[in-house]
Amino acid sequence: MTDFAQKLGTTRSSKPILQPVNIDTETLKDMTSDYELADHFDAYAVYQYLLSRELATLGRDSPRLEDYNKVSDFHYERLGALEFESQKRSLSLATIFDVIELGKSRADPIFV
Repeated sequence: MTDFAQKLGTTRSSKPILQPVNIDTETLKDMTSDYELADHFDAYAVYQYLLSRELATLGRDSPRLEDYNKVSDFHYERLGALEFESQKRSLSLATIFDVIELGKSRADPIFV
C-alpha cells in the first residue's frame, strides 16, 4: 500500500476515491479492495471528469494526464464493457458527457 494518496472524491456509497503517489496495479487493487462495481463506475467518472478538466485547462502537456488515464483504465477494466453500460443505464446516462457530469458531482469541491 502507498504511504500517501490524494483524495479526489467520494463514491455514492461514501468510499473515498484516491489517487496514489505510486500508481501500480497492486496498489490500486489494495486501495479499492472494498469497492463494488458501482464504486468503480463512480471512480471512473471522477477520473474522466479530471481528465477533461486537465485537457481544457492545460492541454495535452498536463503532467497529470498519464496518471489520471492509468487509474481511469484500471477502474474501467474492473467494470468491463457490459457492466459499464449497465451502470450508465441504471443512472440514465446516455453519453460520456453525462458520465463526466456524474464525475464532477462526485469530485471533491476543490476540483470543481
